[in-house]
Amino acid sequence: MTGRHAAGTAPQSPRAEIRALTGLRAVAATWVVLFHFTNQLAPYLSAVPFAGQVAAAGWTGVELFFVLSGFVITRAYAEELGRPRLRSLVRFVGGRFARVWPAWAAVTLAMAGWLWAIREAGWAADLVNPHPAVDAPALLGQLAMTHMWGRDELAGASYVLPGWSISVEWAAYLAFPLLALLLRPLRRLPASVLLVLSVLAVSPLVVIAAVEGPYNSQLPWELRIACAFTAGALAALAVGRARRAAWEPFAAGAVRVIPLLVLLGILWAGWRRTMPGAGGDHVGVVVVLFPVLVAALALTERGLAQALSGRALVFGGRISYAVYLVHFVVLDVLLTVLWQDPAKHNVLGPGLALAAPFLVLGCFGLAAGLHRYVEEPGRRLVVRGLDRLLPVETVADDRTGRLDLRTLPPLPAARATVGPTT
Repeated sequence: MTGRHAAGTAPQSPRAEIRALTGLRAVAATWVVLFHFTNQLAPYLSAVPFAGQVAAAGWTGVELFFVLSGFVITRAYAEELGRPRLRSLVRFVGGRFARVWPAWAAVTLAMAGWLWAIREAGWAADLVNPHPAVDAPALLGQLAMTHMWGRDELAGASYVLPGWSISVEWAAYLAFPLLALLLRPLRRLPASVLLVLSVLAVSPLVVIAAVEGPYNSQLPWELRIACAFTAGALAALAVGRARRAAWEPFAAGAVRVIPLLVLLGILWAGWRRTMPGAGGDHVGVVVVLFPVLVAALALTERGLAQALSGRALVFGGRISYAVYLVHFVVLDVLLTVLWQDPAKHNVLGPGLALAAPFLVLGCFGLAAGLHRYVEEPGRRLVVRGLDRLLPVETVADDRTGRLDLRTLPPLPAARATVGPTT
């Protein structure tokens, strides 16, 4: 297989949506939701072989999101930001802000209001997980998405527990122009070399998981984002260099085998935990497969790629950011109310067990509303301000690439991203 495009074979436009990757975002979001709802869904998970172990591995869905973000942003913007201009940098940062901030601000303000109200009422607010104080400095830090900067502990960092990764990814966006410059000399390497480099980029996480087995909250967030985001970026360069006709058989085989290998890795980690004197969580070894999976899905339309490209999963991928934000708010608020009674603390009663699947479905419904009525309108509002500051003639939707004056212009001559950010 060669890393060069065949004569007369045009590469896929970076502006086009890769529907399989959008669908993969829905899988990643659902995996994280199952991880956080594992205790409430225990009666159902225990009835399905291996389901409990798969759900318990759902924290690695965050690494999958980081790989996807590195991939789609590099695919869209690396060429433009590899030759930096102030206008391009402003439009890139403004575009990323428009994508992540409106939904984040809405959820943050709602959760801050809830925490303030129940604390004023004398209720215990930190029964599920600790939260920051609701005061001006903390609230401004949350809204600026800088609340993890200079902080090691994930617990208590955010009003919304998964919000730590929003702050981390915002740091990655701001650092991406520099990463694009650093990666620019590599862009002419063969696709096979770039794909190997993407696996090597994520390998520190894999080695730590295999040897030490830290729980996800014990992993340094700087290492998680640096390894996974860079792996995704290198995978994007590999796909850009791959001649699709030559790589498609490999990609089609990879998307069949990788899900099985992920399951085997999860089962191995579960077995490792049962060994005498063993402890920790070794499931992070599966992260080594993520950049290969993402690259393979970008190079084939068969098998898993076809399944992920279905309408329902693509829609799920487009609301995945909202799902990621909303689901733990639902869990946090509900359990905080129930656990005010000390007798119910950490107790799974029959009523909660019965309601749990409907709560999960409700999270997706709330996320769809947040996406439609806050995330997208808010993004367009920010983009209009950006357009007034840096007017352009035409813009491209950052999911489909179709010209649409209402949507975000990625950059002059830049490409579109795939779906919402993490």
